[in-house]
Order: sequence, then C-alpha cells, then structure tokens
Amino acid sequence: MRSITHLFFPVSFLFSILQSQSAAEAIHLLENEIGFGARAMGMGGANTALGDDHSGIYWNPAGLARIQNGTFYVEINNLNYNNNTTYVGETTKNSLQKFGQFNGFGIVYPVPTVRGSLVISMGYNRILNYDSFMSFSGFSLQENTLDFPIDVDGKEEYHLFSKKVHRSERALSNGGMEQLTFSFGIAFTPTISGGFSISRITGREDYEFNFSQEDLQNTYTSFPADFKQYDLTQSLITKMSGWNFRGGMNATLNKRVQFGVALSLPYTIEVKENHKTDEVLTFDNGDLSDSTLIGYYDYQVRAPMIFDVGFAITVESLAISSSFRYKNWGSTQFKLNDVDSNSEDYDFLQNANSEISFQYRPVIQLRVGLEYLWEFSDAFGITVRGGGGLIPSPDENSKVDQSYYSFGLGFPLGNSIILDAAYIASKWKKNSSDWYTPSGAIEHIRSGRLLVNLSYLF
Repeated sequence: MRSITHLFFPVSFLFSILQSQSAAEAIHLLENEIGFGARAMGMGGANTALGDDHSGIYWNPAGLARIQNGTFYVEINNLNYNNNTTYVGETTKNSLQKFGQFNGFGIVYPVPTVRGSLVISMGYNRILNYDSFMSFSGFSLQENTLDFPIDVDGKEEYHLFSKKVHRSERALSNGGMEQLTFSFGIAFTPTISGGFSISRITGREDYEFNFSQEDLQNTYTSFPADFKQYDLTQSLITKMSGWNFRGGMNATLNKRVQFGVALSLPYTIEVKENHKTDEVLTFDNGDLSDSTLIGYYDYQVRAPMIFDVGFAITVESLAISSSFRYKNWGSTQFKLNDVDSNSEDYDFLQNANSEISFQYRPVIQLRVGLEYLWEFSDAFGITVRGGGGLIPSPDENSKVDQSYYSFGLGFPLGNSIILDAAYIASKWKKNSSDWYTPSGAIEHIRSGRLLVNLSYLF
C-alpha cells in the first residue's frame, strides 16, 4: 500500500519564501515606478525643471507655483503588453491588454495673493504598475531535484520526479501602487519657487503562479514512484501602505533656462501578504494526493531616497528638458525593529538585507523630452511632445537595462477643456529561472502604454 504524508510542505515553504520576504521581492515593490501625467510622460518624464501642471505634485511640487488657472483633471491608462518567452528552444507568445483603466484625478487651485503666488493641489494617481504575464512549456532533460516522500507499508523513502519531463509555467500579475497627495507650490521671488507634497501610498498586487510537470514519455513507471503529473498553483495577494514626503525647488536662471531639484525622503512601506498554495500529485494508476496551504505575512520595507535634478531650455514655442534621478537600491532594507532577534525570521530578513546591500546598486536614471506649440491661429494650437528615458537595472549582476521612448499631443477642446495624450513604448530582455525550471527561460518583452488626460480649466 502506498501513502503520501507531510509531502508538500517543504516545497511550498521554499517557494513562498522566494516570492515574499526576499531581496528580490523588496526591490520588486518599487522597481517599475514611472510616475504619471500625460503631458509629463509625453516628454519622457523629464519634468523636474518644469512641473508646471498637475503632475508637478509627483515630479517637482515647486513647479505648481507657476500655474495660473484652476484645473480639474482625470486620466485613464491603456496597456498593450507582449512577452515572447523561450524555454528549451520553444517560444510561447503571451499578451496582456487592458483598456480604460483609471489612472488618476485631482484638482489644482491658485490661491489669490497680494504678491507672488500660492498654488495648492490634491490628487489620487497611480505611479507604478505591476501588470505582467509570462508562460512557457517544453520537454526538459535537466534535473530540478523535485522529489516526494512515499510511505509503503510503513517504510518511507524519497523518490525523484525530476528530469526527462514536460514542464509548463505561467505567471500573471495585476495591480499597481497609487498615491493620494496634498501639495502646494509657493513663489518666494519672481525667479525662485518651492513646493512640498505629502502622499499616502497604497498599493495591491495580485499574483498567480502555475507550474505543471508531466511524465509524457513514461519514464517513471515503477511502483511506488510511477508518477504521472505534478501540479502547483500559488496565489499571492500583496497589500502595501505608507507615507511619503517630497520637496522641491525651481529657479529661473534667465528668460530661457530653468533649473529644478526635488527630493523624495526615504519612507516605510507596510506590507501584508496572503499566500495560498494548492498542489496535486497524480500517479499512473489514478491515485492522487493533494494539499492546500495558507499563509499570512506582515513586514516592513524601508524605501530608498530619490533625488531628482533637471534643466529646461525654452526658445519661443519650443521647450527642451532633461532630468536625472538618483536612487540607491542598495539602501532598501527590511525593517527589523519589531522582529524577535532570536527568531528564524530575524535571521532570514537580516540575510536578505545583506543580500540587498551587496547585490543592488545606486543608479542614475536619465529622461529627456521636448515640447513644441504648433500655433494655427491666435486662439488655437496643438502641442507636440516627444521624449525617452534610460532606466538602469538595480541588480549589480544584471546587464539588462530598460529604455523607453514616448510621444504625445495636447490640444484644446473649446475654451476651457484640454486633452492630452501620451504613448510610452518600451522593450527589454531578461533571463528568468526558479527552483522548478533551473534551465531558465528568456523573455523578450514589449510594452505600450497610452495615457489620456482630460483637464477642465476654471
């Protein structure tokens, strides 16, 4: 007689750790932060020296001081994501499309003043997206050391089910990180302004992972290890929250050149995770064993400081802007204050912090953009924008940097409504592997994101 006991826990536990409180997961929480605003993103996000629209609450709140009209805005986001994944020589095409996603809304209000200016703003905006999709399958000869303890008549032995099998993986992620922000900009002199933003950060990621391993060539036929198929489904719901403070300065150096700096202080992210793992092992004679595990984790991650500096040159109807963002990913850390120093969790998170410090590096992100007002008459014109950026990988060992380009348009709809749109296209390549598929897969990813912003001026 064959029975399977305490079989699934070690495998599931290992995978849960890999997907939650690890160095890679701490970086993943903030890795794809892109900001918001159709105008700003149409210029590649090079908005530090400008910031003179509603998106200044994120890029540089000092730019708000130059806004003259009250504005109410709403923005939507559309995604076209494609991932061609190659595993053991076989390529799978994966696509993910989302249309009409809410991306933000808010209001900007210039407060009447005797001299100078004071502009306040409040908005709720998405600054980061977790949307991704990957799947592949193929026959593998490589060992993955997957084994199972099987009890036959009271004697337990481990049996390998680990090579010469057909493997499939699928990983789907949805969600994002948003900020509810109160901000103000104030002009100190005719040429110098400052600003400050306080943001409540919230976010959620829904992640699902599926793995299947099947004995298609009948390699495993001997009782009790006559394995047919192993199926794993793991879901992970991650919720995040925190408070972020950002300040900035803007200076008009002369009538053509503007300079801006902004600083986002380090802040603590409260993370709550819900895990669920379902596993099924099937044998040739139809016997099966299944298991379900549920786990809950709470922890804190310290996000690194962000420092932005930018320049903009304006010549008549043309503005050219550039910005540099410094971020030291190695300063990202799990907070250990509330963790028992004698526990295994403390040792694990301490090792993860050491790994972050060693493996992840400081980077400088580059963004450039331009904006041109094409006037057809004194009352009507179309704004044309273009830009791009280079985002170095935070991983010291990775040579895969991301680049993107963007273009956008802005034009009035009547006297008080402005429509802005921006398309951001990016592509990158990455190698991925895990405990189940150690031979790894190569992902070629193309992403196109369309932002549409409608602003009402009052």
